[in-house]
Amino acid sequence: MQPDFLTSAASASAWVRSPAPRPGARLQLLCFHPAGGGPSLFRGWPAHLPADVEVLAIQLPGRESRFTETPLSDYREAVAQAFAALRPLLDRPYALFGHSMGGLLAYGIALTAQQTGAPAPTRLIVSSCAAPGSPNERRGRGHWSEAELVGELRKMGGTPEEVLTDPDLLSLILPTLRADYTICDSFFARPPQEMLLDCPVSAFCGSEDTVTPEQMRAWSATTSATTSAGAEARTFPGNHFYLSGPTAPSVLGAVSALLS
Repeated sequence: MQPDFLTSAASASAWVRSPAPRPGARLQLLCFHPAGGGPSLFRGWPAHLPADVEVLAIQLPGRESRFTETPLSDYREAVAQAFAALRPLLDRPYALFGHSMGGLLAYGIALTAQQTGAPAPTRLIVSSCAAPGSPNERRGRGHWSEAELVGELRKMGGTPEEVLTDPDLLSLILPTLRADYTICDSFFARPPQEMLLDCPVSAFCGSEDTVTPEQMRAWSATTSATTSAGAEARTFPGNHFYLSGPTAPSVLGAVSALLS
């Protein structure tokens, strides 16, 4: 079930995939997918980013080429396993991008790097995920009924209606989605130990997102870096899946500017 565009960026690791390997790149951009998603979200990114930036899409168990593996459901365990897999790559300059659940995981990787003395990222870009300590009413989704989960997916957009009305497809994707939502719940139930990041933090969201600009602006409190880029949330037209579709070029333009 591995998409043909994915080639291994680290042959020993199932966690890392690159849609366009650039071994001599100035900077690695480690990208973390949202709940229910996979690394294919970042398939088209290399074409829109600087030629000296290599996109490395991080793939959690339970999706795409790791479909047969049991999904993780605890935030700290997910961060620990991902960091162990990624640690050999962090000796090269890197930045982090994460959308929704992926933003929480990217934050955990940045914290763990700092706590363990590993090289720090040049920047953390979080997208559509509430900052630690900010009001968050979107908990408990890992225990929702199938009908409630389908309603949530339909409300957020981004999932084809033919998937939402196909019982066989739902039976394949909902277990992983529940596990991913439980990862998010475990983050907000017991946020990571407070430590200000040394790298700048930038925050993105959609204008009709499930996360508010106020929740995104709260990410500025997670960094000691003095940078105007992390002080305000940048809002793009669209819903929770604003990364895809017509808005994608402007989003990737903003990412490119931050990585230059």
